[in-house]
Amino acid sequence: MVSDDSEGIRQLIDAAQAGDRAACARLITRFEALVWWTVRTFRLSEADAEDAVQNTWLRMVEHLGDLRDPERVGGWLATVARRECLQLLRQGRREIVGLDQQPDRPDEREPQPERAAVDRSMNDLLWEHVDKLPAPARTLLVTLSATNAPGYAEFARNHDMPIGSIGPTRMRSLRKLRTELEDSGLGPYAWH
Repeated sequence: MVSDDSEGIRQLIDAAQAGDRAACARLITRFEALVWWTVRTFRLSEADAEDAVQNTWLRMVEHLGDLRDPERVGGWLATVARRECLQLLRQGRREIVGLDQQPDRPDEREPQPERAAVDRSMNDLLWEHVDKLPAPARTLLVTLSATNAPGYAEFARNHDMPIGSIGPTRMRSLRKLRTELEDSGLGPYAWH
């Protein structure tokens, strides 16, 4: 048995599908509170909430002909409203037509020119002091600091060095390098 209410909705949908604008307006009025309630559960900004509601009505008009079960139009509209809200949340920000969304700003991940110059200068100074280390210590530090550094066992084989002495030799070399850098005026705060 079909209730009078669902019969009235079915007639409204039939009329709206046939192009009756007044029927579309009555459908919007009928389900406006449901759509707004659904959208407000997402706690969007007022402007985004209005966009989600407007887009829901637009989808209703575009797809009303696809509706197979007019009695479930309320659930269908709530689902459409949820999808519109999720779409706005995925976009992450409001789009304002005519305005550039990404103003020209330097890439914050890239070093600024001043910082790049200081880094280059510090790097040169570091390598100047590394070059002053005795050859075995220099070779050990340079080889084990490379991006494709070998393991201790491979380094020990290639340089005829006992594997147990690599760690302590490395630490002594690093301490010596640090002392040299600090003695030349580069204290612990020079690196920050």
